[in-house]
Amino acid sequence: MSNLLEKKLEGRSSKKDPKRIIPLIAIGAIPLGVGICFIQVPIPSSCACGNIALDITGSYVRSQQAYYYEYQRFGKSSESLNIPPIPQQTNLYLFSTEVTSDRAYIYATPRKIPTDLFRLGLTKAEISSLVGAVAYDEKRKATNSVLCISEGSTFDKSPKPVFNGEKFTCPSGFVGR
Repeated sequence: MSNLLEKKLEGRSSKKDPKRIIPLIAIGAIPLGVGICFIQVPIPSSCACGNIALDITGSYVRSQQAYYYEYQRFGKSSESLNIPPIPQQTNLYLFSTEVTSDRAYIYATPRKIPTDLFRLGLTKAEISSLVGAVAYDEKRKATNSVLCISEGSTFDKSPKPVFNGEKFTCPSGFVGR
C-alpha cells in the first residue's frame, strides 16, 4: 500500500493542475492591477498635446519676430500678428501681453497646481511660470528672443527678462530656452 501511495504523490507533484494554477494567477494579478492604478503619469490638462503655455508663448514670440521683420515694429494684438486670439485664461494658466516700441512680452502665470490622475490629492504636479520676450538688436539688425521658464511652481507673475542690447538674461529662478 505504501508503494501505491508514493506513486499517487509522485504523479500529482509532476502534473500541473489547472485548478491550482488559475487561483495563483488571480492572486498575483490583483495586487499588480491595484499597483498599476497608482502609477503617476504626467497628463496634460486636456489632451496629449503637451503644455499649452509653451505652445501659446512660443507662437506669440515667433509671430512678433516675423511681424517686426515685415513692419519694423511689434504687433499690438494677436489679430495684427495673424495668430489665434490669446486666451485670457485656460484651465491652468492666466495669459497677458505687454508691447512697447522696442520690446514685446507675453506672460503665462499658473492659476492652480494640477493634482494626480484620480484626483485623490496624493501628489501635486509641478507647473512652471513662463515669460517670453522679443527685442530688436540694433547692432546685429536682428530680433532677439527668449522664453524663460521657472524652475519651480509659482503663482506669481514672472519678472521681465533683462535685455542688455545683445541678448536677454532670464530672472533668478528661471531657465532660458
